[in-house]
Amino acid sequence: MKCVLASGAAALAAFLSLPSAAQTSTCYLLGNVSSCSVRSGGASDNPAWQRYSAFQELERQRNENQQRREDEENLAQARKGQELRETVGALVADGKCASAKRAALQAGDFALAEQAASLCEPPSRAGH
Repeated sequence: MKCVLASGAAALAAFLSLPSAAQTSTCYLLGNVSSCSVRSGGASDNPAWQRYSAFQELERQRNENQQRREDEENLAQARKGQELRETVGALVADGKCASAKRAALQAGDFALAEQAASLCEPPSRAGH
């Protein structure tokens, strides 16, 4: 009796673990020609799997959008930094050293302010 129950349970477990044998047919008519295709069911027919896949797709899209926003922010910061360097460089070239240093300090770029100040200092004479 125990052996029959054990073998019945094993057969039931094996049957439940098999993939679904459901099939879906799709037919269409174009003019006077009809065409049908049969597709065997799988995980994609399972509503829970479809929801899971939809959540995975949403997560992938969210991650892509977040990465795109971060890239855009980094690019905007790089452009802003380049514009600041160009502005400070033009002021130094025009001899407006105080304005160049002030512009760099207002932007919070202390290293650029030091560079602008050092470029404007007259070279020290070694002999005097």
